[in-house]
Amino acid sequence: MSATPPSLALTQRVACMKSADSKLWLVCIARRTYAFAPGRVKLADAQLPLTLDPDIEVDPHDRYRTLREDTDLFPPKPATDVVVTGSKAHAPGKVQELMVGVAVGRSARVLKVLGERRVEVTLDGDVHFPDPAPFESVPLTWDLAYGGYDAYAHDELDPPERRNGRRIEPSPRDEGVFAYPRNKVGRAYFIDVDRDRADGELLPQIDDPGDPLTPSRFFVPSPLAWLDAPASAGLGWVPHTWYPRIMRSLGAFLEHDPPTKPIREMAFPDGDDLRGPFLKNEILPRHVQGAVPGLASERLRGNELVILKHLVRGHPELQFTLPGERPTITVRPPGVPKVFTPDAVLQTVRIDGEQQTVSLTWCGAVRLVAPLAEEQLAETQLGFTWR
Repeated sequence: MSATPPSLALTQRVACMKSADSKLWLVCIARRTYAFAPGRVKLADAQLPLTLDPDIEVDPHDRYRTLREDTDLFPPKPATDVVVTGSKAHAPGKVQELMVGVAVGRSARVLKVLGERRVEVTLDGDVHFPDPAPFESVPLTWDLAYGGYDAYAHDELDPPERRNGRRIEPSPRDEGVFAYPRNKVGRAYFIDVDRDRADGELLPQIDDPGDPLTPSRFFVPSPLAWLDAPASAGLGWVPHTWYPRIMRSLGAFLEHDPPTKPIREMAFPDGDDLRGPFLKNEILPRHVQGAVPGLASERLRGNELVILKHLVRGHPELQFTLPGERPTITVRPPGVPKVFTPDAVLQTVRIDGEQQTVSLTWCGAVRLVAPLAEEQLAETQLGFTWR
């Protein structure tokens, strides 16, 4: 065993990391990418690199907008994240709505995709949804799901501070709960202030069939009633600053009224830790999970069946089995005579329906009593043998 060769440096890495309970670990990470087709997978010609730092999209004011890719550098996660990246919903022809979904082992999520439509609000404040327009494909992005920022309600209900008629708050303002905590960049999040302003606005094209947006739920009664609003629907990464992830990392930091209905995220097998009560700045073990609710339900091991419904062009339903090969990990820090062989844990499964690739990130961890310096990490001998 020798130090990681340059040819593998982009797909293998060793790092010092702390877990949620503040324990220190020597973490060994490797990523392996495969091409898939109906019923089969093979090692891809191009191996995708590890993501060392989160790839965050920011808005024109340099504020966190969405998460394009989360880091691979985590200690072993409680469950395997299944994330669908860069994909679209593909209909077999022109349709007005389409059910799409992904299942890997016991982790599964289904979405309803609709054609474009705009809300109709009458002079009396009644809400109507017209029929969706026909479509053949729709990008699965958070921008097209339920959510957004209600700047108008923010100014009406929480006006900017002024002195002698002049605004003294910095611009832009902290959006707080006036940006929907489940999805700050989506559509149709309107707090119940001056209903006529919403007339003609675009409705979401991606819906959660288990918690859909309906005309009766269109207006949210108050800013703190957001937890009863429709769940945002997607298959990609959940940003660190969105619910439920922010609740798992900062606890009671995120204000809300007591819910009057079951919390949608708790209907999934991976949502039981959201029951609370939470302490401020409490960190839950699942804060490292970046998959949407339902897609981090168990720790996968490889060989699980994958089902993609309307996520690959030309294939209404495509199935294949995750690769069964697992790595044997060996690691030895400099000056340490012992070679450690930590168990390999499958951290993340990334599925790209457009490129027809599936990427598996594996992790092994060795308990440390003191951190290693960068030069020690650079000299650490790391090996992954795939069988």
